Amino acid sequence: MNALRGFTNIALGLCMILGCNNNDALAQTQKRGHIELSEFGATSSGEKVQKVFLMNDLGMKVQYIDYGCTITGIEIADAKGNFKNIVLNLPDLTTYLKTNRRYAAVIGRYAGRIASGHYELNGKVYSLPINANGAALHGDPNGFDKRVWSRTDFNEQESLGSIYTLTSPNGDQGHPGNVNVSVRYELMRTMNEFRITYQATSDQATVMTLTNHAFLNLAGAGTHGLSSHLFQVFANDYVEVNSKKLPSGRLLPVIGTPLDLNQPKDITPFLSQPSALLGNPPGFDHTLVLHQNMGQLQNASVIHESQSGRTLTIKTTEPAVQFNTGNGFNKDEMGSEGVAYEMYDGFALETFHLPDSPNHPEFPSTLVTPENPYYSQTIYTFSTPLNQ
Repeated sequence: MNALRGFTNIALGLCMILGCNNNDALAQTQKRGHIELSEFGATSSGEKVQKVFLMNDLGMKVQYIDYGCTITGIEIADAKGNFKNIVLNLPDLTTYLKTNRRYAAVIGRYAGRIASGHYELNGKVYSLPINANGAALHGDPNGFDKRVWSRTDFNEQESLGSIYTLTSPNGDQGHPGNVNVSVRYELMRTMNEFRITYQATSDQATVMTLTNHAFLNLAGAGTHGLSSHLFQVFANDYVEVNSKKLPSGRLLPVIGTPLDLNQPKDITPFLSQPSALLGNPPGFDHTLVLHQNMGQLQNASVIHESQSGRTLTIKTTEPAVQFNTGNGFNKDEMGSEGVAYEMYDGFALETFHLPDSPNHPEFPSTLVTPENPYYSQTIYTFSTPLNQ
């Protein structure tokens, strides 16, 4: 492994002289079906962070770092065979440490909002840190996305990747239970498919829902706007929320609203028309409740991008997705492509349980116990006319 790192560093040095970037340099040394590592810096407390590079037999590449289990790139071919990264990302660890956005990190213990930052479980009220809107959000201010995870890499017959692990002690973020979490990042060898499997155990009753907060643009990260995308989400209902984006407890039908994406739809006309549902300026940031799945893997969404020919199919065991159109991007952060991200430059489809579920017994349960461990899987499958 040391020899491999040395060879990679030599290639990086040569590419610096020749004017190519780090991804170009890695491409010179990376072999298909292999895992390669590079140093990505250290946190202010001295924790070292590595970047992992995967490439399957078809040339699809996945990159991620130990900080937050953050995915920094997915390179997939277009209809002409040209590869491009489709994950919005930042250029270095310093920018990841500074950002208030999540990008493609793992969110936990509880992804989404919990109203007033408290819930009752087994007769005891648990209080969580709250934001300016009076809600707990994504485990802030010290969520799983802000921690360096332990990692074990694997290289198996059908796939390659890493298993990340993290121990979350009793009282972490205000939640009960000593929790051991694992996240498996898995790139399939002979198909353009990336799988994320989340598992966790707790020594006492607690609540949990995990997700990955990736923003994507199938035309390529750094491409402005979503006008070339068609979105399809298999959901009958959405979660009604108040002005602070906290659930009322009601599920409303999507039919007759811009949230009805059961057929492929260009959403950009809705992004130019302020409305009560989408706000002003308008934007999608809604929890869509998927067709009944009872914890089974099912199709959640299909997104097609016309310029590249790329299609993404998302399957999940989760009951909902949070559909977001990158409403918060405002040119204040530069992506690794050298382009400042603007509003609507990416979309997120975060698979998870419904927000504020611990305070809404009518929602699918997020309860985790020693007898009922946490399990969730989401699968991202990419295709183009070349490989369909």
